[in-house]
Amino acid sequence: MPNLLDLPPTPTTAPPVIVPGLLSGLGITRRPVPAWITDPDCIASIEAGLYEIDEDTP
Repeated sequence: MPNLLDLPPTPTTAPPVIVPGLLSGLGITRRPVPAWITDPDCIASIEAGLYEIDEDTP
């Protein structure tokens, strides 16, 4: 797993930004799975990053 300290520094004037995709890509958080998906195999595939779900999908 990559170390967060290995990430490049950001300028001190930059606003703080944490992209959810970055956190889930680094394995820090789980990928969000819409509540309407109930198949355990599909949920596992989404969490593993094998499927991308558009956040605008209802």
